[in-house]
Amino acid sequence: AMLLWKNRWLRRNSASAPPLPLIIVTGFTAENKARREGFFDTIVTWAAYVSEHQLARVLFIADSSFAEPAMVAALGNRPERLDVQELTDAGPGAVRRLLENHFGAGYQLDLSEEELAMVGGRFRDIAALVAQIHEGAQPKEAVRRLVETAEKTVRGLLMRGQQGAKWTRPQLWRSVRLLASSHGSDHGVPYDVFLWNVFRGDEVGLQSMKESGLITVATRGVNNDMDGPMTDKERAARRYKVLPGSPLFAEVYWRLTDHAGLAAVLDLEVAKEDIKRECASLHEYEADLVRLQEVDDVRHNKWRSLRDPNEALRKRKEQLLQLILEQHKKLEGYHKARRAATATLGERKEKFSAVVKEERGGMSW
Repeated sequence: AMLLWKNRWLRRNSASAPPLPLIIVTGFTAENKARREGFFDTIVTWAAYVSEHQLARVLFIADSSFAEPAMVAALGNRPERLDVQELTDAGPGAVRRLLENHFGAGYQLDLSEEELAMVGGRFRDIAALVAQIHEGAQPKEAVRRLVETAEKTVRGLLMRGQQGAKWTRPQLWRSVRLLASSHGSDHGVPYDVFLWNVFRGDEVGLQSMKESGLITVATRGVNNDMDGPMTDKERAARRYKVLPGSPLFAEVYWRLTDHAGLAAVLDLEVAKEDIKRECASLHEYEADLVRLQEVDDVRHNKWRSLRDPNEALRKRKEQLLQLILEQHKKLEGYHKARRAATATLGERKEKFSAVVKEERGGMSW
């Protein structure tokens, strides 16, 4: 229909291009986009078609960046054809004024700046806070409930994972640890640091975690202390940083890492995964070294000679020995983390046993 309209316009007004209608698509969320299989992808494909053929402009409004990968795929993996605009969160002062205006003149919002910062300035979280207060909860109690709800969500994902996600539970805990280390600042974690330390360079996993709403990605300025000296900052490639998915999640991440027992359990699982990965590499190096050593054994035991004028075999064996040493140092670090987590869990068990013993000793029968 739009193509017919465009052709009619051009026949009547051949000197000017037709005005492009603006079509707004809203209502899709990360939770409901798969409710009718294929429907969302069909709309994205259609939007890509009408935009490519200059039939219309299409604007998608979403509460997160879950749709970005699907849209880029529909555009033939041409991200430059997709213009993404992310609205920043409102500050604590703006949120306070908004809530006081909502509840009427004279209403005093009994929340500190720290509590407002926990809730953040996102519409969804502010709406949840307003709903709690309307139901009769005091503002401080409403904030506590929101934080606890977010904590239950993250705990559940850490313990059970998320079906269909391309990230693992240990990767989620690594990200929680890393993001909690920057709690209280808006600097976030540099994208490259996060990508390697959490996903070992697997960007698919990072995008999947972003779609789950657990993290967000934003641009950051060039920092000479972090990025090193640059001859021309104006020509520097764009830098990105990774932040918690919301201020509520930022608070939850910090609280979970401050929970010694739970953190030790998850640290132990991560350490075991790291040890397994590095041991696999170590075994490969050791197997290669054994195969090379067999060449020397054949020469010594069966008096067969193998000319090695460039000492390539010797150099390769020395290289493998160096790689084995590097793996050994990595494993020492991971075993240190494992021992620390195991010690923490042991200490907590001893404290629990002592408390139980004391309580039983104080009972009178």
